[in-house]
Amino acid sequence: MPADPRTILIDQAQNDGPWDIIVIGGGATGLATAWDAASRGYKVALLEQADFATATSSRSTKLLHGGVRYLQNGEIGLVREALHERSLLLKNAEEFSQPMRFILPTHTPLSRYYYRFGMWIYDSLAGKSNIRPAELLSQRELMAQLPRYKKTKPTGGIAYTDAQFDDAALAIAFAQCINASGNLAINYVSAEKLNIENGKITGVIAKDIETDTSWRMDAKLVINATGIFSDVFRQANDSQIKWSIRTSRGSHIVVPGEPLGSKNALIIPKTSDGRVLFAVPWKGHTLIGTTDEPTKLPELHPIPTEQEIQFLIKEAQSTFNLDTQSITSSWAGLRPLVSRASKSSTASLSRKHIIDISDNGLISILGGKWTTCRKMAEDTIDAAILRHGLPLRICNTKDLKLTDHGALPPLSPVDTAPSVELSLSIIESCFRDRYARNADDILARRTRTSMLDTQLAKNQAATAELAIQKLRANAD
Repeated sequence: MPADPRTILIDQAQNDGPWDIIVIGGGATGLATAWDAASRGYKVALLEQADFATATSSRSTKLLHGGVRYLQNGEIGLVREALHERSLLLKNAEEFSQPMRFILPTHTPLSRYYYRFGMWIYDSLAGKSNIRPAELLSQRELMAQLPRYKKTKPTGGIAYTDAQFDDAALAIAFAQCINASGNLAINYVSAEKLNIENGKITGVIAKDIETDTSWRMDAKLVINATGIFSDVFRQANDSQIKWSIRTSRGSHIVVPGEPLGSKNALIIPKTSDGRVLFAVPWKGHTLIGTTDEPTKLPELHPIPTEQEIQFLIKEAQSTFNLDTQSITSSWAGLRPLVSRASKSSTASLSRKHIIDISDNGLISILGGKWTTCRKMAEDTIDAAILRHGLPLRICNTKDLKLTDHGALPPLSPVDTAPSVELSLSIIESCFRDRYARNADDILARRTRTSMLDTQLAKNQAATAELAIQKLRANAD
């Protein structure tokens, strides 16, 4: 029986130092940052205390977009940057993403032309990278695009194009590229402590969560890319931090099929309390979300409140027929929003990213979102070069297709569809090729069953856990 693939990674983590860069955090930001560093030729190790993308990065609305809401807030620069990055991800991660048509219904003549003007700006900001121009829809055209839309007296609508992706699958693809390059991305290894000598960070004390074994890892610099947990590291270094991460919970509910009778996505730009609501077809289901609820502390596994679920049901039912008994899953993720420490509300906070460098050299990349993770990574490594005197090497990730550099294509939708029994071959593929260590890794972030059908995932959990533990035992 071949060795446990993790054994090789642990040996590498313990013996292949010193490193140029250690990245702490295996979500979108950390993985993109480590891939940027690896692609420039630096020697990099990424440590993730849980599974890759366990927290925020597997719990998104699965959209690559400029952000219509940010356009309404006047964040022109952020929208332009995100639209450009959207095009790069569609090019470099085409196996994990695809364009998606969105329909925005309107109910007054003024709103019809207001949103048409807004989407003209949106398209203009995308420039040459625009996927498809927005279109003004008549009432008849709207109903042809969304046959089961039920709000009365629409005046028509706007059709525009953004993109959709599988967030967790893209995270695994980044990890595969990092490891294929001869560098290291490993899950279930935590950075327990920063090593500091003469006032400067020289590495970390790492711990294998599975065996409780610790060891020293030396590096020229350490990057804190822990998302919602960033302040844990920052405040340990600087109690007077200039910026602070504020978390906001975004919750979703999931129903099977296409309740709007269409493969198009629906966007409601202003719900009863002023939020943006999406209903997005994904893997044979429809995701409905999201909310924006401030939270006090970061959580690895946040859950929606009953109030949030009822809000989503109410808003959805005002738009299309939704049987509450048909809801197959609900889940939430926490947004890492950058705010001045004194600011109290998260509703108006930006998704811009900030790079903070402490006096002892810790580099923290804060804020941002999946769509802009490549640019965040580029900015972070550029800052690291300037701060720590690394050899100057230019970012080239704009032109690196992931599947040309070690990423495997995503699992087949046929093999991972929630209605299909979980096969042993899929479990073995998740274990051998995609870093899965337990049933939750498989069902939540490899096949995505937990996100789509909670009861089915519960039914499959025992079989998945038994099979993967047997694979681990036989490989030892």
